[in-house]
Amino acid sequence: MTYRTLFPWVIVFISLSTTATAETERNQRTPDLDQHQYMEKLDKVSFLPSLLPVIIENSDVIELTETQLQTLLEWRDENRDDVIGAMNEVARKRLEIKEAALSPEVSSSRLIQMQNEVFRLQREVLEYKLSCRDLVINTFNRNNWEGFFLVLAEEEMGVTIPEMYISKR
Repeated sequence: MTYRTLFPWVIVFISLSTTATAETERNQRTPDLDQHQYMEKLDKVSFLPSLLPVIIENSDVIELTETQLQTLLEWRDENRDDVIGAMNEVARKRLEIKEAALSPEVSSSRLIQMQNEVFRLQREVLEYKLSCRDLVINTFNRNNWEGFFLVLAEEEMGVTIPEMYISKR
């Protein structure tokens, strides 16, 4: 393929990417989705699911006490903006890498640097999610776990209930 035939395709790709970037930026300012849906969308940039919104929305089914719920809400209030910010940054950096990969002026070493930045941000998101996971593990009791696994099954998250949490009701 010659540069003359490649050039129009590059222009089309950049135009589409610019539209996607504008859409991402618009969603960052005013997401049209509720918080749970927005987190599901952002989960595509993370390896661990965002379960805290599911837990809070289903606190009655999970039978959280007021103290347990308050502990989880406090963690969310302290960390939500940072987690979402880091996840948005991962999405933005991924788009930058795709655009840069099409530019003959960008070196392979620069693309590696850009990818390393994405890895760093993904690690940051992972650390937040592991912190949340540790909090949930230390907050839940056996009854909460049973309710939580039932909620996950209803949400069709592909999780089976471990036998040790199946109660004999």
